[in-house]
Amino acid sequence: MNNSLIASAARMRGLRVLASTYFGKANRDRQACVQGLHLYSQALKQLQNDLSTTSNSGTELGTIMSVLCLCVFENMVFSQTSAWLMHYEGAGRLRQILRFAWYFAILSAGHQRRHCFLDQPQWESTQCLPEGEAPERIDLLYDIFAQTPGIVYDYDELRQRPRRNSFATRFLRQRVQSVIDRFHAWLQTVPWRFIPCSDHNDAQSPPDDAMDCVALALSYAMLLCLVQPCEFLGVALIGDENTGTELESDDSFAYKFLALDICRFAEKVLQGQESANLALFLIYPLQIAWFYLQTNEADLTRIRGMMN
Repeated sequence: MNNSLIASAARMRGLRVLASTYFGKANRDRQACVQGLHLYSQALKQLQNDLSTTSNSGTELGTIMSVLCLCVFENMVFSQTSAWLMHYEGAGRLRQILRFAWYFAILSAGHQRRHCFLDQPQWESTQCLPEGEAPERIDLLYDIFAQTPGIVYDYDELRQRPRRNSFATRFLRQRVQSVIDRFHAWLQTVPWRFIPCSDHNDAQSPPDDAMDCVALALSYAMLLCLVQPCEFLGVALIGDENTGTELESDDSFAYKFLALDICRFAEKVLQGQESANLALFLIYPLQIAWFYLQTNEADLTRIRGMMN
């Protein structure tokens, strides 16, 4: 068998193990957890076969990714519930070398509901990239996304105080408004018009670039994570210029449209040639979409299909 095909098979099996098990644990879905264990057995056999071939020294990208996915799986199954994210914290500090680790370092902080070190100015992409290199669109989104774990943490702290601290409230409101403004400015750089309205979005096709779809799915998930802080602080999550008629009576329409668009972006990515490389980045956005689509079994089935 061609080496690239072997590597691709190993990588896909590892990703499926990870997606099924995380989804099952996060949603207490026993069937998904059992499926993850079954896939884990298959992935181990695939990995053993790969390593036994004379042409594969263990350095094929697909083989390495498979090993990483199985390591994360073992952390999920055999240790504390948040352990699968913790080991990305150190990797995140290598952001100059491994940009993909930024994403997981932020997820780690968000999962533990604490500040992320990447929200500090010295970790902005413009400060960390080599001289003369401009940040990519996804880098700029990570800069914004890194602020959300700290916002959620500060929101929890403020909400639990017996007395409202006016200064802390005002300061947090300014931070949240700044993040929302930065998000909408970032969105202007993406070939997608942000209008949470069924009539408009049904006529839009997701961007052709798979990475743009991943970025949009992540950005929408980020917005949905800020729903409670925004409601608590009186900050508009979606500007008036971006609203449709459905939003005038109930914000839940906007949240549902954001969640459904996450599904559309994910489907576009998973149907493309880069699905094996980008599938891991879709687990978090799909998990957030799942939370906001609880009332529609058809939507939940749709997400299950993508997770599998």
